[in-house]
Amino acid sequence: MKKLFLVSLALITMTAAQAQLKVIPTLKKGMEKVYETKASMTLPGQPTINMISDTKYTVSDATADGYIIDVVTTSFSSDAAKDNITGQIMTAAQEMAKGVHILIATDKNGKPVKIANYDELSKQLNERGKQMIIKLYELMPEVKDALPEEALKEQLLESVAEEPLFKSMTGTNSPLLLFGKTIMTGAQEEIVNEQGLNMKRMYFVNGKDVTTNATLSMSKEQIKKLILAQMEKMMPEQADAIKAQIDQLMESGMLKLDAKETTTFKLQDDFWPKAWNTEATNESAGQKNVTKTTTTLK
Repeated sequence: MKKLFLVSLALITMTAAQAQLKVIPTLKKGMEKVYETKASMTLPGQPTINMISDTKYTVSDATADGYIIDVVTTSFSSDAAKDNITGQIMTAAQEMAKGVHILIATDKNGKPVKIANYDELSKQLNERGKQMIIKLYELMPEVKDALPEEALKEQLLESVAEEPLFKSMTGTNSPLLLFGKTIMTGAQEEIVNEQGLNMKRMYFVNGKDVTTNATLSMSKEQIKKLILAQMEKMMPEQADAIKAQIDQLMESGMLKLDAKETTTFKLQDDFWPKAWNTEATNESAGQKNVTKTTTTLK
């Protein structure tokens, strides 16, 4: 019996050792990769929104500390209807970043560490944000009543603040997510996504295929604080009323918050992804939206 246990332990150890991957990508100054992303978002009571974009990644410099990867969205299109407020806001946010060069600094192993040009970038994105709001109000005058200019500007600019922008550029919709990591099946990490949600991510490795599963990892008190903070920003006139009733609303399930996402990467020999698929589900206040993306190397 003891021998059987030791053999089983040895097999488990050997399997775990095989099911790990050190992702050190090939990075050489001047190399380019272009990815096409096809995404669909399904919102309650609305037609599915389909989006297509191309993003170019160029290793623009090699430094003593690592590399600089120039990331730029070169094209974006969406079939969001003109009267779809959520779809138009999403489209405005994507259009705001199109053609903007974001320089990601990495360490020697290719792991992203920061946005190298954020000071210059923030000025450019601020100006584009103002232009996008003007354009959105022209397309949909009714948006101004639902979302005043300052609230909408804050919402758009929050998405491109330094921390959420960095997380977005290096998250599950980016080929850079795995760069510089040693990944093992069953390994977990705590992350904060670009929406500010605490998530727990688990990895599964099968050769050069890597699957990540992320689920919400927040206490009731953390969720309560997040909801109140969002209410104060977006609907300050109703924030006090919600605060007075928030415990009852949460108990009733009306303010339920949940999030989960699954991504599968197929890596090449140079450890740049050949393709990856993501399915993300978010639920807030009884409203569920599902986003599916497929990204391929062109």
